[in-house]
Amino acid sequence: MATVNYTYACEKSYAIINNPNEHKRFGYVTHFNGCGLAGPLATDITCYVPYNNPSKPPAYLPQFKAGDPASTSGTNATVQVVGPIENFDWDGGAGGLIKCDFYMSQQNAVQLKAVQQAVLKTTTVNGFGFWIGDYDQEMKLWYEQAFPLKKAINGIVGPKDNPELNVDLTPVPAADGIDVFIYKVSISIAPAANMQHALQFANSASTPTVKQWGLIVGSLASAAVTPTYPS
Repeated sequence: MATVNYTYACEKSYAIINNPNEHKRFGYVTHFNGCGLAGPLATDITCYVPYNNPSKPPAYLPQFKAGDPASTSGTNATVQVVGPIENFDWDGGAGGLIKCDFYMSQQNAVQLKAVQQAVLKTTTVNGFGFWIGDYDQEMKLWYEQAFPLKKAINGIVGPKDNPELNVDLTPVPAADGIDVFIYKVSISIAPAANMQHALQFANSASTPTVKQWGLIVGSLASAAVTPTYPS
């Protein structure tokens, strides 16, 4: 049976500069831990939440208070995240790589670059959280397009023979006209052995679907490890 690709290009500046007159796909990396880091990267970038669907607050968004009128209005709501997403790609296969290009602060980029230059003594990803939202032009509603049901996934930097973690310390303007710089990171994550994660995807406000990433064999299902994620 053919798999469905889940490929999303996001507008990074749209997550940083609030423009209620536009409706562009946007997303965040909400959590990053592993690869030999001493602990999770700081959620030190403030992003706007264009999502504006009071009847259906997001099921998952860090520090987004469901039911809070100020948050669900989408006017001035913000979240603290690792950084905005530029591209997300998964081929839909249970063992397929999840690839993500995103941006982070200089402080976080320097930490992750040091790990990369150490030739990745460990390729374990203890927690990687992401969230992508888009706008349904037909229904005139925002909806959640991609996120893990348990807030984060874990795995290993893949592929195994050539782990892909690239940190570019060239500063990039967060958006046109502002003197704020962010730094690009590209990572490919393969599922850990005997681990499985439920990921929700949607291409409209009315078509959510849940897909499984990773495989659990037999009795090992009961020993599955939950990814580390702050409460």
